[in-house]
Amino acid sequence: MFAQFFGGYLLNKGLVNSQDLTTAIEDKKNTRMRLGVLAINAGLMTAQQVEHVNITQQSVDKRFGDLAVELGYVTNDDVEKLLSQQPTDYLLLGQTLVNNGVLTNSQFEEAINAYKAETQFSDEDISDNQNEVLARVINDFYHFDSAENARIYTDYVTLLFKNVIRFIGDDFTPLKSHMVREYNAKNLVRQSFTGSYNSVACIAADDEAYKGLAERFSKESFTEIDDFVDATIGEFLNVVDGLFAVNESNEYGVELTMSPQEVVKDTKVDFVKSGFCIPVQFPFGTVDFVICNQ
Repeated sequence: MFAQFFGGYLLNKGLVNSQDLTTAIEDKKNTRMRLGVLAINAGLMTAQQVEHVNITQQSVDKRFGDLAVELGYVTNDDVEKLLSQQPTDYLLLGQTLVNNGVLTNSQFEEAINAYKAETQFSDEDISDNQNEVLARVINDFYHFDSAENARIYTDYVTLLFKNVIRFIGDDFTPLKSHMVREYNAKNLVRQSFTGSYNSVACIAADDEAYKGLAERFSKESFTEIDDFVDATIGEFLNVVDGLFAVNESNEYGVELTMSPQEVVKDTKVDFVKSGFCIPVQFPFGTVDFVICNQ
């Protein structure tokens, strides 16, 4: 999940555009990690030193690691340690963006250092997929701390993205969220929670993205938006909401009841209180996830 949020960070900073990022997310499946990017990420070499080694390789038939040692940039122990590392997903994304000519090594160096400084994450954090660490990534990206009941938003969205990866795919980019009190829906499925607190969760999209999400979840193809497509989107929402309600009960003793789902078409939806609209960009379009704690 760190690759997706690092990609979102790069997009928000204007360092990449949506198309470049979508292409890189697809291409990274076939990307081979290079020692230079690993060395930059570890702080063992600068981008300028990596470029020097790359240029030198054009006239000398030596491996990158051997040349880097010979030039005094790293030690043999450094090289062995880097080679033993399992490349993380966000580094593969960075490597792919460099390979595709979207970022230079210098731009990658600046971006990854700035990202770590802003989020205060270490490589040990980023290589750890524990819920606590993922929640920190999501909370920092969306700034849920500014909202009432921030814990509820953080926990729900963390669970949402884990299930997006599990059932839809990891080829997505989270975009900046915004607050909504009303939403003009082309296609929207919503479900409410009542009990210890009240809230509502929605999935909304235009026709193409709505159908694309349903196709990914059901692993079937659809030619039009019909009741089955609506039911498929509703099933995905029900999976997320059901798991969330169980977690709330098990972890916090919070008892919630899920209402029957509603499907809304070409209608403005009003919420009791403002909530977060969280757009997520997929290859098939952008899907909005709306969460309002009421």
